[in-house]
Amino acid sequence: MPIKTAKKFISFFFEHEKIGEPMRYLLIGGTCAVLDLLFLYLMVNFLNVWYLIATTISFLVVSLFGYFGQKHFTFRNTERNHKKQLTLFFMVTGTGLLINAGFMFAFVSLLGIWYIIANIITKFIVLVWNFLANKHITFRLH
Repeated sequence: MPIKTAKKFISFFFEHEKIGEPMRYLLIGGTCAVLDLLFLYLMVNFLNVWYLIATTISFLVVSLFGYFGQKHFTFRNTERNHKKQLTLFFMVTGTGLLINAGFMFAFVSLLGIWYIIANIITKFIVLVWNFLANKHITFRLH
């Protein structure tokens, strides 16, 4: 009985007409966010990479995973022209990176917030931009 209930719960959240897509986006985005924080922490604390460079490297590496997860799982996009979509995705992601770097600089260098906390706050800001731009630009169905 608990397995059947769990399957219904999962199906509701990930397949529901209205909330399925945002929930799938949050799952992939959340996974990317955790990976991004992990890479950022490792680069800054173990490799002594400056936080803004580490933020950029981590953001770009994790974005590649995000592209495939968002394309296939979140938006269920079947377009085979990866060159076009990857270009659009990295344009959207690049804009998100600029937003990310700007807020990171403001939070860390100007306000003195610890870089991990600043990165978590920034993720919520960039999340809205990335979801809407990828939904309506990168993975829109023609």
